[in-house]
Amino acid sequence: MSSLHLGADSQKPAEVKGQVRLYGMKFCPFTHRIRLILSYKNIPHDTVNINIRNKPKWYLEIHPEGKVPALVDADGKVIVDSLVIANHLDEKYPEPSLYDEKTKTRDLELLDHYSKLVSIFSNCIHNNDSRPLKEIVAEFSSLLVEFEEELKTRGTVYFGGAQPGMLDILMWPWVERRKSLSLIYGEPTNFNDGNFSHLMKWMQQMKAQPFVQENECSHEKFAQLVKDLKTGNVDFDKL
Repeated sequence: MSSLHLGADSQKPAEVKGQVRLYGMKFCPFTHRIRLILSYKNIPHDTVNINIRNKPKWYLEIHPEGKVPALVDADGKVIVDSLVIANHLDEKYPEPSLYDEKTKTRDLELLDHYSKLVSIFSNCIHNNDSRPLKEIVAEFSSLLVEFEEELKTRGTVYFGGAQPGMLDILMWPWVERRKSLSLIYGEPTNFNDGNFSHLMKWMQQMKAQPFVQENECSHEKFAQLVKDLKTGNVDFDKL
């Protein structure tokens, strides 16, 4: 399947019967979540990238709101929202399982808390936060303390234990894009890594995972995308 982002004048690519299809955008962190899970679980699939600034009409028949990601399962069922898709894939394709029943309730609680960081990050890249970067980083740091302490309490490299689990994977796209903020704002973030020794070790271990490397998103390209989106002059396929 072509990696080009399909726009309004495109034709819907023929689906492969009995195979999962992911509709997304190459640089979208929510789409990134699902690409990571599909790769980690080795689920056969294809990916169709959507030009989110010039959406095909046929895509609105799949997802009327036009958002990404959307997943069409092997049986033709359409699932939207990255967390819903992630949980669906883990239930239908259980190997390897991404939840430990002993920590699942806490993992879901932490994912809910992490959504606050995601919201702050989103406000930064969409010009909805007028605060100085220093204040934004301070809030990020405050919110990350809970995750640092959780890793320390669990005594494991990953939140999932010996191997990455759902919480590890769903957090990762924003961690990988964290350095883009300094490029977007044109100044260093001055994030104090020394206060987060467990998270720093976790990051290094996650970066070494083959499925993470296979789906890496350059923070430089992501920062450029954000800048281009602000000017309205963006070509998703030339980044």
